[in-house]
Amino acid sequence: MPTSLWLRSDEPKRGPRPTHTLSDIAETCVDLVDREGIRALSMRRVADALGTSAASLYRYVSGKDDLLALMADRVAGEYEFAPLTGDVRADVLDVAEQSRALHRKHPWLHEIPTTDMGPNTIAYLDHLIGALAPAKLDPTATMMGVALLSGWVANFAQQESVGVVASRSGGGAGHVASMLAHGDYPHLAALFTGTGPDSPAAPLDNDAAFVAGIDAMLFGIAPPDSHAQPRIPRS
Repeated sequence: MPTSLWLRSDEPKRGPRPTHTLSDIAETCVDLVDREGIRALSMRRVADALGTSAASLYRYVSGKDDLLALMADRVAGEYEFAPLTGDVRADVLDVAEQSRALHRKHPWLHEIPTTDMGPNTIAYLDHLIGALAPAKLDPTATMMGVALLSGWVANFAQQESVGVVASRSGGGAGHVASMLAHGDYPHLAALFTGTGPDSPAAPLDNDAAFVAGIDAMLFGIAPPDSHAQPRIPRS
């Protein structure tokens, strides 16, 4: 198994003193892909942007997979973690909202595997585990909760990026609404027309849908009773 990029960076290297840092390379990669998309990423393009050669770039990284790892960790460095409050819902939602914003800012983020996690990504993992800690889950349930929440946020943001919105007239919902006249779908019709027992009290909205999704996932991962404050028996 190859040594992690983050451990390799501490290994001594022969030759002249390095001109660039891993942070320089990460910043260059993110800037390039933010402007031109993930397909623009290559050793040659990154080397050109740094003013060096692709051969020289191999002194720092072993290939494109390392560039992807650097990019993912660079974006993870944009989180601003508030002190944990002990309120599982509030703490998880704070991280989830930031994650959604980062996926909107960097829409290519969902395409990058996070198998070689750097220090910023580890800090994200640590904070989210801390947010779930009051639920007193076992290690397997905790890590499953982290994976489910992270994956769901990434998927939600990806759907937003391609125009799928939680409204009665936009994106995929708009197509569903237009199909209602071509069949008998009473429950969908009630939902989309705002009438009937299945109709929500408030209009569909992406922000509300996002929060509702987090709440639904937390209900399964860490039900409210699992992190409720213990009751003090009356004397």
